[in-house]
Amino acid sequence: MIREMLGIAEGILQDLHNDHNEVASLLDRMMDSEDRDERERLFRETKTKLLPHAHAEQEVLYRRLEASAEEQSRVFAREGMNEHQILETHLQKMSAAGDPLSEDWTGELKVLQDLVDHHVDEEESTGFSCARNDFSKQELEEMGQRFQQRKKELMMQAA
Repeated sequence: MIREMLGIAEGILQDLHNDHNEVASLLDRMMDSEDRDERERLFRETKTKLLPHAHAEQEVLYRRLEASAEEQSRVFAREGMNEHQILETHLQKMSAAGDPLSEDWTGELKVLQDLVDHHVDEEESTGFSCARNDFSKQELEEMGQRFQQRKKELMMQAA
């Protein structure tokens, strides 16, 4: 409880938090950029980080939360997986949208940023709370190791 009050996460929760901060930074840099090549590079980097993160998170954390005895955990996991699908669809739409400096593409970037922000806010409040209730610190640590390994495998497949 003290760790949670201090905002200190354990295992997979810390890994997820770190990834969230990295993606938020990439999205902010993309939004601030007025250089086409830089936006394209940052968008590719964001996709390369976001998609393996989401898939590994589903496999390692959400599937276990889906099997929880706690209804709140099960509901959170289903909502999180739906949000991941929406994010993936939106990334595909942006990939095909054309000029990253256009007003339309910038609007889609803002939507992506809002989707990510909403997902992260819910996950780091409700989702992390569910995980802390459902799993021991040791389980969270083990899940963190599995998450990192799976994310690494998915990133290598995408490369």
